[in-house]
Amino acid sequence: MTRSRLLRWGRILIALSILCFLIKHLLGLLTVSLEGEVIAFKPFWLLASLTLLLVYFSLLGIPWFFLYLSGIEKTVSFVPGWTFFQLSQLGRYLPGRIGQFVWMLSFSREFGIEKTSAILATCLQLVFQCSLGCLFGCLVLWHTETVQLLQNVLASIEMSVKTSLICIGIGMLGGGVVFLYRHRIQETFSRLIKQGAAMFSMSKLLLSLGVYLLLWVLLGTAFFLFINSLCPISFSQLLVVTGIYAVAWSIGFLSVITPSGLGVREGVLSLLLTTVLPPATATLVALLARLWTLAAELLLGGVAFGIYFRRRRV
Repeated sequence: MTRSRLLRWGRILIALSILCFLIKHLLGLLTVSLEGEVIAFKPFWLLASLTLLLVYFSLLGIPWFFLYLSGIEKTVSFVPGWTFFQLSQLGRYLPGRIGQFVWMLSFSREFGIEKTSAILATCLQLVFQCSLGCLFGCLVLWHTETVQLLQNVLASIEMSVKTSLICIGIGMLGGGVVFLYRHRIQETFSRLIKQGAAMFSMSKLLLSLGVYLLLWVLLGTAFFLFINSLCPISFSQLLVVTGIYAVAWSIGFLSVITPSGLGVREGVLSLLLTTVLPPATATLVALLARLWTLAAELLLGGVAFGIYFRRRRV
């Protein structure tokens, strides 16, 4: 078995271990008396959140399309570009860290998409999303009472020897993956910086950052409505919830130890949400959030596949 396969299976096992730990933690909380925990399913808010989430994923393809156009000389119509982007998003669920790019390359000829510019535009999009998510989320959490509440939550957690060993193991594995692929990571970022600098002016850069910031606000609002569909939460917590989701998404993306941040995002989300929600509710929301986003991605992916097959029949 090759080294890449061992790393792949190790990452999957870690993701499943984190999810199992969260499920066990949730079941443990549900077996004791839970004061203040109210789960009241509200279909209207769930439908509203899914609608906003579909709008978010749909709009996400627009800035990517213009980033792609800035790197090519020929003209590409919007519908094929948008469809290509939505299909490439499904590649994130393929085995390996570069599944999205592999999926993207497999469809590039069908849509007449230039491969290098498409990959560069996707890398830039991910850099904008992740950097703004970290910055926006940290600023929001820092300027609220969330930091103090989080410190109290961390102080109340008793770390067992088993949990400590798991955390140390995850950290060592993540560091090992970065060390093994350090040259490839360095080359990729160097090439990205050079090509991106050649493609962009300062006005385009600021416009792109502004667009992705608005998209984060849209995604945070959709997540807030998703929480509201399961339990009552004050609208005054909208900004905090947006910041929490932005930080959890960014940490999950930066995580090299699990595919698509699976498990890591849910763990961080569960911990941060305890500052605005009861513990059991926070863990439940964190676990269901992955299914929530997956449902929206599959719906848009189905639409994109429909356009793709219709295009092939013409």
